[in-house]
Amino acid sequence: MKSINKKLYTLFYSRTNLLQFFAIFLVFLSIGFKITKTGKYWFWSDYPVIAILLVGISILFISIWIKIEKTKIQEKIDAIRNKYNSVHIENDNKINSLTPRQNEVLRLILSDKTNKEIMAELFIEASTLKTHINKIYKTLEIKNRKELRVKYKYLDQNK
Repeated sequence: MKSINKKLYTLFYSRTNLLQFFAIFLVFLSIGFKITKTGKYWFWSDYPVIAILLVGISILFISIWIKIEKTKIQEKIDAIRNKYNSVHIENDNKINSLTPRQNEVLRLILSDKTNKEIMAELFIEASTLKTHINKIYKTLEIKNRKELRVKYKYLDQNK
């Protein structure tokens, strides 16, 4: 039974639009009416079993379509997760190449400290701080604090 489901699944995976069309078509076919001068007639009034069969097949197609869509969404989520994780791994490698002092400066910048507050906390001069900041920017391949906060916000433990 599972092999039949898998074969149907792979058959319809690339043809989801066709699957949707047939499901909708079968539903409308099962509830179709014929309008004449004498009145309205349901197509399947003499054979209601056919209408039930059409609805059943339609439900099968819809359930296959839903499973396929769930799989496609999960694949997209996995791709995004993998990309996100690879970016973090790359970022972590860059951060690991910073000196301990540069890491301190980085964490203070991420906690929204101004240069004056960082200099006071680390007991360093403005020129030393600027040297650390420039080396951090160069190592992490960024241009400013805004980009730093966006790219490395996950490091800020104070928020």
